[in-house]
Amino acid sequence: MTVLTKSIILNFIAGDENAFAHIYKRYYQDIKSYCFKHTRSLETAEELVSDVFLRFWEARTQLDPERELKPYLLTITKNVTFSWLKRMLTDQKMKTEFRGRYLSDQDGANQDIVMTAAMDLGLLRKIMGQRMPLKRRQVFELCKIEGLSYAEAANILSVSKETIKEHMSLAKKDMNRLADAADYLYLLLPFLASLYNFF
Repeated sequence: MTVLTKSIILNFIAGDENAFAHIYKRYYQDIKSYCFKHTRSLETAEELVSDVFLRFWEARTQLDPERELKPYLLTITKNVTFSWLKRMLTDQKMKTEFRGRYLSDQDGANQDIVMTAAMDLGLLRKIMGQRMPLKRRQVFELCKIEGLSYAEAANILSVSKETIKEHMSLAKKDMNRLADAADYLYLLLPFLASLYNFF
């Protein structure tokens, strides 16, 4: 692992390309992994990594040499990735292709999907609260977020198992409709991919 000394950081800020190479080598794989996780495309991830480091180079004079570089890079990486997602999601064809990447890749990425969904649960619950009837949301949370069986959820809510199945069917339609809205696709695709394992 490349160790970044203060002198390397100072040289980078001053425009030293060798110092930049050290930083690139140190963080390249982390940034590429992040971009790939959100695009499911190695080619796109490579393009985004290049964009991230270009922006980082251009912003180097604004860096504080006393602070860690990783938070700066992480912020740029998130901004670059999110900007790419927003651009892509305005195109229906690309949106369909992106959804397909997530759903077809689920076998090898279940753990990543679960982790991503877990990080976004707070926002997901907020969105569901705005878009789903209370009872349907309760059923969805019990079965898909809490991991209860239909029978267990039915017992807790004092309804029949068939009622739980009906609510879950409607909830799946609600989630798919949300995913078709560009504003929510970035959040919901990892979660939707995990749902397809259980419906």
